[in-house]
Amino acid sequence: MVRSDMPRGLSYYAKGGGASKKSRGSKICPAGKAWAKRTFDTYPSAYANMAASKYCKDPNYAKGSKKKK
Repeated sequence: MVRSDMPRGLSYYAKGGGASKKSRGSKICPAGKAWAKRTFDTYPSAYANMAASKYCKDPNYAKGSKKKK
């Protein structure tokens, strides 16, 4: 398939690959996602994702909410 034959928006398949390594998996743990969904009004946002990843990595982050379990 020549580059000019490809439909617009599919340029990342040009070398025969699939999805990029960035889009394959999530580095946020399920507990962090659940906490972010409970804490923030809109979960899929930059602030909620940052807080969820920090929740998974730092044991002292959101200390009060982790004690309630």
